Amino acid sequence: MENAWLDRWQKGHTGWHEASGNQNLKRWWRGSGKRVLVPLCGKSQDLIWLEALDNEVVGIELSELAVQAFFDENDLAFERSDGELLRYRATDKRITLYCGDYFRFSAKGFDAHYDRGALIALPPDLRPRYAEHTSALLAKSAQQLLITVEYDQSVCQGPPYAVSADEVLSYWPLLDRVAAYDDIPNAPPKFQEAGLTAMQEVVWRSPE
Repeated sequence: MENAWLDRWQKGHTGWHEASGNQNLKRWWRGSGKRVLVPLCGKSQDLIWLEALDNEVVGIELSELAVQAFFDENDLAFERSDGELLRYRATDKRITLYCGDYFRFSAKGFDAHYDRGALIALPPDLRPRYAEHTSALLAKSAQQLLITVEYDQSVCQGPPYAVSADEVLSYWPLLDRVAAYDDIPNAPPKFQEAGLTAMQEVVWRSPE
């Protein structure tokens, strides 16, 4: 699976990337002064948006090409250092990206978690491990904002994968399903070619 994702970045097949960031993050996120964990972050503009709210943002991304693109495209100076995972730290913003296997990332105590494309990027057999590992990195009362998609997987298979409400709540039972929006215009071409006519982007959030 790792090789497949790296190959997508190498070939520029990154249809999940939102050049202007995610609108549901901007609509539903609350809080500043947080230490925010962003797994499988890619080169998302959401990192910039979260940092502008006075949050410290820590992303983990498998592809070094994506990490380098994030700093280059945002004209950010950085310091690069070796460790268990390769670290890129912005010199003028509170953004640090780690490059490598998310399951090897071990820093703990994050009081916020944002996931727009991590859980739905993983096949069913890896999602429980992802949720367990993520929970172990979070403080007990951490704020969470999770964005999933729901669609008929008998028509087409992911990624992005559909994740049911029951599955989400099996990982994080306190999350509230606060919104769902028609997302079929943004569905990958393979979905539309297969005849998929309905897809929802679903927003899950920690209770007030």
